Amino acid sequence: MERIPVIIKRIDWLDQETREADVCFEVGKGSYWAFCHPCDFAEGEAACVGIDFVYIEDITFETMFSYNRDEEQKLVPMVNDRTSYCCYGKVIGVNPVVVDCGDLRLDLGALTHDDRVVGSYVYFVISRLDVVAV
Repeated sequence: MERIPVIIKRIDWLDQETREADVCFEVGKGSYWAFCHPCDFAEGEAACVGIDFVYIEDITFETMFSYNRDEEQKLVPMVNDRTSYCCYGKVIGVNPVVVDCGDLRLDLGALTHDDRVVGSYVYFVISRLDVVAV
């Protein structure tokens, strides 16, 4: 898991006893919300985190590789859930497939082993971004 230096901006506890929280962190030019368990961060802390996520939308391979026509690299939070994102990015590697979404790179696993997708712009949706201390 890639170590990403961030600043913890805010912690909203879902259950402090079990250490579950939504955490807002700053990386690059953006701020992002993610679910965290166990959450042992403090607001204002500089930390190294790992990023994981859960897919929400089962889209076709064709849609994934054709929807990002403007060749964007960004994460756009969903209106109804701050830890869910529409992801726009550029494939930078395979085995595993890694997508550069601007401030964050996301590992899509064994989506394909065809290195011809490197350099392609893609779109996908995740239901929850997760962050853990590394």
